[in-house]
Order: sequence, then structure tokens, then C-alpha cells
Amino acid sequence: MGVTRHLGRDHKHKRALLRNLVTALFEHESITTTHAKAKETQRLADKLISLTKKDDVELAKSLASSEVFKHGETLPKLFGELKERYNSRVGGFTRVLRLEPRLGDNAEQSIVELVDGKREMKFWMTARIVARLEKQGLEIDELTKHNVDKLVKNRPNGTEEFTQLVERMKEEFYKTEESLESLPSDNLRSPVQPVLKNSIEIVPRPTKE
Repeated sequence: MGVTRHLGRDHKHKRALLRNLVTALFEHESITTTHAKAKETQRLADKLISLTKKDDVELAKSLASSEVFKHGETLPKLFGELKERYNSRVGGFTRVLRLEPRLGDNAEQSIVELVDGKREMKFWMTARIVARLEKQGLEIDELTKHNVDKLVKNRPNGTEEFTQLVERMKEEFYKTEESLESLPSDNLRSPVQPVLKNSIEIVPRPTKE
């Protein structure tokens, strides 16, 4: 299951790098790295999670062990918690979200995360957008509704968890009228901290053509 794309390193170092990254991803469920490394980590993580669906568990574990570190922690989580979490999914176990370029060298940065996890960035960001729109008395636009449907569809108790998170976002971010000036990023490809703006006119998000 070797990865042959170029990341500016020879094959041995590149493989060790990706093993480190995918191990960290399985441990923390969300990591930030350059966009190129995030995409490679995503491909490898998806392949490893797909292995958990094989009938020959021992063979699958043997294949996976060559691609990760911390076997005593990583393999039990991969073939236990993550196998159960993605039991009904046939693919799309991870997501890459672009961030602003890194200061200094301007390198493209991205978050790679496991979907349907408690620390999932898109789940939180979408809940914050819905909380803001509801507090403003604005109708939830079709694009946001579409994002919500996708996020809760294959998540156990997804609708209930999302609703609770929206209420939590209202309490944490939008208790007062002034706090509505602190807008979450509507562009979920770039989930950076919002900038406070004065005298801002808030309008509904445009619908998807």
C-alpha cells in the first residue's frame, strides 16, 4: 500500500512522514499540515479504514500495521472504534478543509479530519452558521440546509446532536446583538477565525445555482 506521489523527499522518508501523519490523524482525528501532505494523508487514511471492512481481519491488520506507528494504540482504535463508526459508510471517511496560507513561506495549509467525529471542524462551523442565522431571524438558505443534511445523514443521533450544538453556539457566541457582528466563515473551505467588524450589514447566504 505504498504511496508514490512526490512530497519533496525520497521514498523512505516520505513513507515515514505519511505514517506519522496518518497515525496522528487516527489519534487526534484532526491535524493541520500543508495541503499536499493533507491530501496524501487523506488517501492513505481512507485506504486503511477501508481495510477494516475486509473479512480476513488478521490480514487486514497485518497490512495496516506497515502503514502506521504506535501499533498498540492505533490498530485497536482503527479496527474497533473507527470500524464501528464507519460501518455503514462505503467511502469518504476523511475530509480536507483549506486554511489561509502559512505565514512566512505562504505555503498552502489544510486541515485533514475524520468525518463524523466529535472534533469535526465542518460540523462545528455549520452549527455556528445556523446559530447565527437563527438568532438573526433569517431563513436557513438551501446551501446550508444541504450541508446540514449531509453532516447528520450517517451520524448516529446526528440531528439531535446538531440541534444541541446549534443551541450551544448561540450561548457561546451570540448572546447579545453586538455578538452577531462576530461572523463565522461561511466558506467552509477556509475555517479561519472570523474578524470582528463594525457597522456590518448581515444578509442571507446566496443559494447554490
